[in-house]
This record gives sequence, C-alpha cells and structure tokens, in this order.
Amino acid sequence: MGLGCQATSVKPCIDLVKRGRCTLVTTLQMFKILGLNCLSTAYVLSVQYLDGVKLGDTQATITGMLTALMFLFISHAEPLERLSHQRPYSSIFCPYFILSILLQFTSHIAFLIISVQGAVSFMPEGLTRDPDGDFAPNMVNTISWLVNMQITICTFAVNYYGAPFNTPLTSNYPLLAAVVVGSGLFAAVVSDGIPGLAEYLELVPVPAAFRLQMLGMATVDFLFCFSVERFLRWKFPMKGSSIAHTMQPGKPSRA
Repeated sequence: MGLGCQATSVKPCIDLVKRGRCTLVTTLQMFKILGLNCLSTAYVLSVQYLDGVKLGDTQATITGMLTALMFLFISHAEPLERLSHQRPYSSIFCPYFILSILLQFTSHIAFLIISVQGAVSFMPEGLTRDPDGDFAPNMVNTISWLVNMQITICTFAVNYYGAPFNTPLTSNYPLLAAVVVGSGLFAAVVSDGIPGLAEYLELVPVPAAFRLQMLGMATVDFLFCFSVERFLRWKFPMKGSSIAHTMQPGKPSRA
C-alpha cells in the first residue's frame, strides 16, 4: 500500500510513449526510404543491363556500405526529452506518404533519365557490351552509379524526420557526416576535383562539358524533394494528442 502511494510519477509512462513514437517514426521513414531507393535502383539496373554494363566490385561495395551505415545511424536516433503534442502517422497508406513517394520519385527518375541520356551521347558509336562479360568502366556505368548514389543520399537526408519525435539531423552527427561525405564524394568525382579518385572507384572521368549540368541537376533534385517533403508535412499535419497535456512531469494526471 505504501509503495502504491509513493509511485505517483508518470515519468515512466512518458518515457514509454516517447520511445514508442520514436520507434514508429523510424520504422515508417525506413519503409519510405526503402521504397524510393528500390524504385531508383531498379531503373539503374535495367538501364545497365540493356546497355550491357554492370557495377564494379568497388562501386557495389561503396554503395552497400554507405546504405547500411545510414540505416544504422537512423536506427540510433534517440527520442527528444519533451513529449510532443503531435502523434506520428500510424500507417504508410495515407495521402502524405503516397504523394511524397510519387513526387520525389518523379524528380529522381527525371534526374536519372536526363543523366543517362547525356552519358549515352558520350559513348562511342557502335559499341556493344556483353552483360555476362568482364566488367569494364564506361560513361553509362559511371553516370548511372553516381546519380543513383546521390539519389540515395538525398533520400536519407530529405526523409529523415527528426523533431519533434527524435534527434534532428543536425544533432545526429554520424548520419549528418555520412550525408556530407557521400555528397562530397559525388561532387569530387563529377568535378574531377581529386585526381585519380575516379580511377580508384573504377569509373571514367566525367566530360568537362557535362560536369556543371550534373551538379546543377543534383542540386535541383535535392531542393525539389526537400520542398515537396516540407510542403506535404504542412499540408497533411499530424493529429494532436491530449496525452502530452496530461502526462507531463510535475503535472498531476486525472484518472
């Protein structure tokens, strides 16, 4: 009886709700990121197969490691100290998620198509490749891999939710570092800013006439996706919850 009278704090319940919301937001954003990445990768792989090219071992390793690390850093996000008055989306089958995926993928696929078409224009005429043959770097392989990697980085950066449920991107230092390093790698290879980097990654140098266009399209793609995501979060706001009003530390809860 005495123990029951002393255990009047609602802090454990608040912690449980905060961690539950953080887990729900993390899970939903992972579904969203996986969906966008799978759609983009499917297009890239189909283009490479039709053109008779494939990924090199170094390229596949870097892509896999970068994606795995970003998912790891997302899963380590911690809930914020204060319980939000909002409730996270409870399902991916809602207008916000569907429109966000469709509009972002539209931007990504346009980036991919324009980039691949530009890469084809720099390929030697009459060149044929065997999809089952040995790997040999060429312009289509280089551009498609670079664009797909940048789209993956953009997808993680744009769709990471952060506040008011878990650690913001600016405070999730490992994920932020991965985004900066990945984007820096893309810019360095495209601009040929680090001599020998393209050769180390089993790529061919991007022609000077195509570099500025590549960097510009990557910037436009990121800004468009970021704007779309923020607009949809404003247009389809999450519902409020009375639990944040009644279960704050220091405030008695009413039975």
